Amino acid sequence: MMNLLNLGKMPFSFHGGWDTVSKIHPSVIRSFLLLVLPCSLIPPLALLYAGSHHAALYWVDAPYLRWLDVAAVFLIMELMTVPLMGWLIRKLAKDHQVTMDFQDSFLLASITAVPMWLSSLGLLSADLWLVIACVIMGLLLAASVLYHGLYAILKLEDTVDAQVMGYKIFSFGGIVWIMLCSFVALPLMW
Repeated sequence: MMNLLNLGKMPFSFHGGWDTVSKIHPSVIRSFLLLVLPCSLIPPLALLYAGSHHAALYWVDAPYLRWLDVAAVFLIMELMTVPLMGWLIRKLAKDHQVTMDFQDSFLLASITAVPMWLSSLGLLSADLWLVIACVIMGLLLAASVLYHGLYAILKLEDTVDAQVMGYKIFSFGGIVWIMLCSFVALPLMW
């Protein structure tokens, strides 16, 4: 569907990687099977690793089975969040008088989530500051991917339109992300 080189260009360019994705125009099923599903496995697996190797770093003393339950539910919630964000992207595009089908909005939501999924690899480290840095970097890169993707996929003429839409979408996405993180933290602390 896309290679890592193209993915690495997407946060920094309106064309690098985006032109390739526009030409391929993958279906929702293909995007789900080749991008969303494999990448969605990274955070739960990283969470399980952190829980079994350095849980004390996070001031959590939960049994491994609880980590397993939280990771499984987190995976399900991640898989539900991508179509929700795709729906939101499509709705906001429509509010801005831009036509967008769900296939494109789902693809953009999927690609935007990749930096966040990859940032969970920070959980493999026993260094809390590195984990925090990975999370912050993931958020910043996701915001940039969303901005550049909105401009490229919607074929906007003005970058300000992409910024306005990006702020609205990322604000909602930030709330969802905080809820997901809270869902992970709270059950493990009780």
